[in-house]
Amino acid sequence: MTTLPSITEASIDFSTVCQLKCVECSTAKGITHSGIVGKGQLSFENFKKFISENPEIKRIEMSNWGEIFLNKDISKIMQFANKHGVTLYCGNGTNFNDVSEDVLEDLVKYKVQYLNISIDGASQETYSIYRRNGNFVKVINNIQRLNYYKRLYGSEYPKLSWQFIIFGHNEHELPKVRHLCKELGMAFNPKLNYSNFSPVINRDFVREESGLGVADRREFKEKHQAEYKAPCYHCFSSPQINWNGDILGCSVNKWRSLGNVFTSTLSEWQQSPAYKALVSLLFEGQLSDIDLPCKYCPNLSKVMERPLTEDGLAKYNDYIAPALKS
Repeated sequence: MTTLPSITEASIDFSTVCQLKCVECSTAKGITHSGIVGKGQLSFENFKKFISENPEIKRIEMSNWGEIFLNKDISKIMQFANKHGVTLYCGNGTNFNDVSEDVLEDLVKYKVQYLNISIDGASQETYSIYRRNGNFVKVINNIQRLNYYKRLYGSEYPKLSWQFIIFGHNEHELPKVRHLCKELGMAFNPKLNYSNFSPVINRDFVREESGLGVADRREFKEKHQAEYKAPCYHCFSSPQINWNGDILGCSVNKWRSLGNVFTSTLSEWQQSPAYKALVSLLFEGQLSDIDLPCKYCPNLSKVMERPLTEDGLAKYNDYIAPALKS
């Protein structure tokens, strides 16, 4: 039986509600809301309960299916986390359209470590093709106001990155985005498109200007002999937790819960039959009778053919731990 290290980080979805209607997003399509993920937001009281009952957790990812800044308790959560030595960050992404002035200041005051801001364009015209209902000018203004508070407090936090999904309709703006990143003090974070919506056109241009050396995920896999993203490792490095406490394990699970952190702790979950079955399946390729969410995942056959490795988990942890080192 594979033995994995204790978990010291978690991912809690602060909100599964979003005001945008991004073309390929499961939340925009209503897929997550009709399944176990549902529609809701993490409450301050439940956050306090989680922190007090899981003292080993020192770092928390705030984002997954929705927009974190729609959570009405976010300032209280940030203040509580800072007071109790828990680092918060947003690596999955925020659309950053609607953020109050108080929250912008609190992000700096309470030392949120990192924000990955999803902006798939360098103009309203291109940005809104995918980020429907989004306002490019509002996002840039919010970043500029956040930078004002960083200067006011003399803080480097939160560190910022510009996540840019590369499409055929926005690839021509790659050089402009890189320039804007320098102006705004942001790391450039290009991301390969994951669907057939607006595929890239000038592949050589994308390879060079993105700095990725590839034009799409298929090409990435051929070049590196690995998947572009490895969501299965998520379960053992920073397990995904829904706003209502349900343990989803990975960031793509919409099918089954593995337990609930508001009725038991993460340490207790690591001793549970569900967790042990998850380890056996993903690291050893052995299916059990437990109804794991993995059995409904389209990636199951790939995992069965090529199980995860402890070395791979170590590399994954090394990558996510320093908040993308931006």
